[in-house]
Amino acid sequence: MGGSAGFDDETAAVLRVVLYFDIFRHPLRLSEVSWMARTDEPTIRRAVETGLVEEASGFVFRSGKIADIRRRRERAAHAERLWPAAMAAARILARVPFVRGVLLTGGLAKQSSEPGGDADFLLLIEPGCVWSTKSALQVVRRALPESLRRLFCTNYLLSTDALLLDDQDVFTAFELATALPLSGSVCGDLVRANPWARRWIPGLDHAVLRGEAAPGGRASVSPWAPLARALDTRLQQRWNTLWDRKYDWLDEETRARRFKRTPDRATNHLHDFRGYVIDAYRERCLSEGLDPLQGPLDG
Repeated sequence: MGGSAGFDDETAAVLRVVLYFDIFRHPLRLSEVSWMARTDEPTIRRAVETGLVEEASGFVFRSGKIADIRRRRERAAHAERLWPAAMAAARILARVPFVRGVLLTGGLAKQSSEPGGDADFLLLIEPGCVWSTKSALQVVRRALPESLRRLFCTNYLLSTDALLLDDQDVFTAFELATALPLSGSVCGDLVRANPWARRWIPGLDHAVLRGEAAPGGRASVSPWAPLARALDTRLQQRWNTLWDRKYDWLDEETRARRFKRTPDRATNHLHDFRGYVIDAYRERCLSEGLDPLQGPLDG
């Protein structure tokens, strides 16, 4: 697949990136469009000439959405105020036994937050210790006051020997590419292990390099790992029972999709935000004559 509606591949890539972030009313800086679409400023200007997107004050956005620049600036100011506390939380998480990598995800990783927003993290865990780590973090988090709990939203734990993500869609691709690596060069391994994301993020190499440059990280296996591995299967079973009882109003397939419980990954997302974003992206692309998929993978 190449460009759509007469657009060349590079112009179509720019348009798709901008339309994706339009879902969040999040205009992009020229530099952000450039690395994600793996293109240059003249190509971005060609995309603007199509009339589907506009450029003002150094931002690129869907046509008619210039008011979103002010919104992005306001949310960036909230993110800046939250940033020091989120970085402190990241440093604490990096010291937790079995944690090999820490990535900030969600809106805050994109310099966007609302007042009192959350800090969402993806943690890379020593093999065999995913559920022991999740259980320990949950105990500690529940003991914290509400104002601090929002700084430790560890909704995705992934074993370092199983870095290929199973949700291979546009939402996961953008979350992977924009996740901010804060600790552990293994963060680069995570991005490198998911080349399928290039279908939506041609500039994925930028995210790989950023991950490889992440500071610190645990260099050796924790001496507590054997004990954690001995407990992990039992703890996973307890989480299975808890989630099946607590969310029995969801059908089994939906629970399996939103609450992943395999030995190498643990996720919990009650609401189907991912599904909403995928549908909204598809609708925007088709309305503008674009195929929702990017061009062929290139390595």
